[in-house]
Amino acid sequence: MQSLSNAFRHGVGLKNIYTAFLCSALMRMGDYRRGLRAACIRAISRFAVGGQIPLRIKIQKKVVTFHMRKGNIADYLIAGEMVQGEYQLPTTLPSRPTAIVDGGANIGMFSLISHSYFPELPVICYEPDKENLVQLNKNLQFNGIKAKVIGKALWSEEETLYYHPSLSYAGKVSREPSPYPMECCKPEVPAGCWLKLDIEGAEYEVLPVVLANDSRPLLISLEIHYFSERGQSIIDLLQAYNYKIYGNYSPDDACVNITAVASGIA
Repeated sequence: MQSLSNAFRHGVGLKNIYTAFLCSALMRMGDYRRGLRAACIRAISRFAVGGQIPLRIKIQKKVVTFHMRKGNIADYLIAGEMVQGEYQLPTTLPSRPTAIVDGGANIGMFSLISHSYFPELPVICYEPDKENLVQLNKNLQFNGIKAKVIGKALWSEEETLYYHPSLSYAGKVSREPSPYPMECCKPEVPAGCWLKLDIEGAEYEVLPVVLANDSRPLLISLEIHYFSERGQSIIDLLQAYNYKIYGNYSPDDACVNITAVASGIA
């Protein structure tokens, strides 16, 4: 019922309501429901035109079009997260952000959502996967978002590491050799920006460097991987820098999503 409610709330027209419902339902299904998942994936894929599935939905009363690649289940799941209301802002902020920084941009979900909140802000995207970069640029351009797109992974310093496409949900960067060398860089983080990090474990390298810089983000949307093993160190770090943390999580969770809002930034 929640998937259907969100689909009606966000979808624009019957076709998009139906597609939104399918993507949301797929995201919420357990892996054990193989037959139903397969049927859902087939139903979504039928809406493809030229290998692309456009999903028109409302975010903050603004209509955006999110393009998914036919047969790309990760894209369908990302669309489901979008329909479910991912990256909602806290009720109050001490000030407006100065820019949007999308770390681990994938195909552009966060950029589209954050731009709907703050369409006047500059956008910077980091995404190392070449195929994702093509789709990211398609989504940005279709929705009229002029972003600075950097095809590198985020790390604590400039160096060449290795990309492992299958080690995590959307790929992982590490020093362990693989056939895919990957250029890495420190993120450009304007003072007072809205920073999102979904970087498959590299947050343990990147976030300490970002917070040690005088140009601290106003708002951080963060996916913390390996939370049950090391995640408390991220929570402690944010609190040490006077961030208020929003989000429900348990010490036993493998991966959690939080929002952190800075105190003392006007």
